[in-house]
Amino acid sequence: MVGMTDSHQGDWWRPLLHPQDEHGRRRAALLHAAFDVVAQAGFEGLRTRAVATRAGVNIATLHYYFPSKQDLIEGLAQLLGAKFVTLHGPAPRPSGLPALDRLRQEFSDGRFYLKHHPEMLLVMQEFALRGKRDPEVKKISDQMISYWREGVERMVQEGVADGTWRDDIPAREMFALLMAIFTGVASSGAGQVDAIERNTEDWILSSKAKKKLAKSQGAKQ
Repeated sequence: MVGMTDSHQGDWWRPLLHPQDEHGRRRAALLHAAFDVVAQAGFEGLRTRAVATRAGVNIATLHYYFPSKQDLIEGLAQLLGAKFVTLHGPAPRPSGLPALDRLRQEFSDGRFYLKHHPEMLLVMQEFALRGKRDPEVKKISDQMISYWREGVERMVQEGVADGTWRDDIPAREMFALLMAIFTGVASSGAGQVDAIERNTEDWILSSKAKKKLAKSQGAKQ
């Protein structure tokens, strides 16, 4: 999975990543411990006792903050979402085409996660796998990535509307193909991302946008 944005979500993530009181710090420590367990052993290895031990508390303390395993999983989804919202790759150089810049940021995020935070992608993939056989986990996973999907869908619509993207592919199909590409980036090798990005741009850009980019690049040389 590649980047999410926090443009319309406020700062809900702040208590998860920067807790201000003892209650928040203890809760965050438990979630980070659960994150580490899932990253290393998958959901099959997610045991409340293992999480409590890793966090350095007893099982009663964990149950105080998370009465059920489902509560812990929901909290873990929030923590993962907070990480995706706040951790991003370098911003691309502005191209003059906002939709293209948004697309390039997705690939920049993908490279960044693969190189610096592969554990985030592992946990995300665990949610996807567990969701295939656990409706409750699927519901949590779908909610977690809903803002990201909305952002990609908006990027497609805006790019088609301003002529950045080709107009001979229905927007719904373009969105589905891009989501498949972005999801695939999460499981590809870091060295493959550049080629995937180049081919994606070549496929999606309109002839008008390609001419504009070529003219812009020629003027800079």
